[in-house]
Amino acid sequence: MAGTRKYSCETASQTLEWIDAIIHFIKPYTFLMNAHVVNFFTDRLWEAVDKEWMDCLRGEPVENLLLIPCGEVQDHWPASLKNFLHNLRSLVFPREQVDLQKIFPGLTVASLGSVLSQGMNVKKKHEVEILSAITSFIAKRVEAKTVVDVGAGQGYLAQVLSFQYQHSVVAIDACSHHGSVTNARAERIKKHYAAQLRRSGEHEFTCAQDSNMPGFVDQHVESFK
Repeated sequence: MAGTRKYSCETASQTLEWIDAIIHFIKPYTFLMNAHVVNFFTDRLWEAVDKEWMDCLRGEPVENLLLIPCGEVQDHWPASLKNFLHNLRSLVFPREQVDLQKIFPGLTVASLGSVLSQGMNVKKKHEVEILSAITSFIAKRVEAKTVVDVGAGQGYLAQVLSFQYQHSVVAIDACSHHGSVTNARAERIKKHYAAQLRRSGEHEFTCAQDSNMPGFVDQHVESFK
């Protein structure tokens, strides 16, 4: 469609511009995105959607509705709805698999053992293996003394960076429950590695190794602005 913007991630400034465009695009619809499914019905949130769109989509075949997430539009739809979907499509990040060796020459992705991957499904394990390897690669290249994981959740990434890649890590999350889960999980992992060292005839964790456990901070942040 004419006028549709093309975005790029080739530079940091272009990437930031893309992110800002996404934020600007979704801002009017955050009340829908953040709503619980129950509230969608109890608060009749569908009434806030453009009436012309609703009148149009109510009569559409299911096959056409299922194509909406792919950016497919029908000629008879309102121009505003077609523009919305075209703009949405232009903001989608690339989904093609990249050649990591081309971007990060010499990168080695280590497979996670059963201890570090406990609690992860196959998808999460794959994500953490790739992201931890890339993060460690960059951290070493820039000689970072500490890695800060903002929005750490249950600490999967932070713990792999700490125990497998030996980085100093601070994990930050707004949910205190996540902090408790992360700390308990880290203790179990530490005991496993300590037991391995004992069986191999080596000494238990040194103070330096023990301090390499990821630190956890839970603090609710209202806004960065």
